[in-house]
Amino acid sequence: MKHMKTKMLFLELMFFTAFLFGQSTSQKYPDLIRIADSLYYLKDFKNSALTYSFAFKANDWKATSNEHYNAACSWALANNLDSAYYNLNYIARLMNYTNSGHLKSDPDLTSLHFDVRWESLIETVQANKKKVFPNLELIPVNGFNIEVLIDGIDNNKKGKPVIVFENGRSTDFEYWLPIIQEVSKANTTLVYNRPRIGSSEDDNKLPTIDHIAVVLRQILHTKGLQPPYILVGHSWGAAYIRCFASFYPEEIGGLIFVDPHDFVKKSGGGRLPYQEIGLTENQIDSLFDTYEKWADESIAQWPKFVVEEMKAQREFSKSGFELINRNPLPDVPVHFIMAGGYPLNQETTTSLYDQEKMFRINNNIKMKSWIELINPLKYGKFFYCSSSGHIIQKDDPDIIISCIKLALHDYEKIMKEKNQPLKK
Repeated sequence: MKHMKTKMLFLELMFFTAFLFGQSTSQKYPDLIRIADSLYYLKDFKNSALTYSFAFKANDWKATSNEHYNAACSWALANNLDSAYYNLNYIARLMNYTNSGHLKSDPDLTSLHFDVRWESLIETVQANKKKVFPNLELIPVNGFNIEVLIDGIDNNKKGKPVIVFENGRSTDFEYWLPIIQEVSKANTTLVYNRPRIGSSEDDNKLPTIDHIAVVLRQILHTKGLQPPYILVGHSWGAAYIRCFASFYPEEIGGLIFVDPHDFVKKSGGGRLPYQEIGLTENQIDSLFDTYEKWADESIAQWPKFVVEEMKAQREFSKSGFELINRNPLPDVPVHFIMAGGYPLNQETTTSLYDQEKMFRINNNIKMKSWIELINPLKYGKFFYCSSSGHIIQKDDPDIIISCIKLALHDYEKIMKEKNQPLKK
């Protein structure tokens, strides 16, 4: 059934491509980009790459940096390294591309890592980054440099919350920047890259949630940024900020979990959604075995900084729940923001179940957990973004900005209740 679906979609795409020849250039371009994207998800990387090139030509070679980047991914996966490098060098040298962390972490580009041109490309991107972010600095922590960006330092006053951002697994901090630019107008903000990510050095330690909680606190103290802290964590980063709050609850002014990794231990754990959709225990065991095999193969192939964070996430399943439950959630503003948008072009990895239905079931289970956590809190809040994907920072940054401002407002009310006015 899966192969028939793939074949039919491919035929539809080819028919649609022929139809495009009768359109104007302005009509062709977005349609060709969509076809290139669809061919990528069908794993027809060569034709995806060629379609990107055809689209660029049809548009007088005008394209966004993201479209050039996607074309490079298709070329790399098609083992045409020259064309991949052409697109990446184009955005690095002519479009001032800055996200070296994403570049280094993207498994689509793994084939480029051993080419002599790779280091030069990374150097160019990192030089762009330094120009765009003049406040970027390397902070020594236990003898190793960590990449840190602080904005709004003039707002750093005793008793005024510092907003601290924690990235998702193996990701660079750049996707927070639109949010930081707004929030730092009134508050000091700090964002950083964990060891091995971006330009942060390898500290030779597994980035477990307890280790990173200590590293983050050292960074804050080194820069003279005193509590209270409002911590904002995305995805796997949510587990890190929950651990920080468990270790140092008296330093927390608020917690904002952005489409978080499920850090609540439940009986049956990750098996619950599969049971609810109707799979047998044997089918679930088989799926879990397949995932473990995939993870083992990925660990053998991916860059070290991705591998180490995957290992840390595995370690969390053994001891992480105990670490984050050392102390309950502090009674401060605690917000959960959940993404409800089912991923477009989702790859069908199994015919055992309806993937969108599984997505909804899994979301409902997590939603129940998050609401149970905030129910005892005076300022607990839950936000559901029906059309946003997992990277809410990109799809709906305003909801995160609004949550931070609301948490600040509620924190001020808490201080007034305690007769401790917040300093302006």
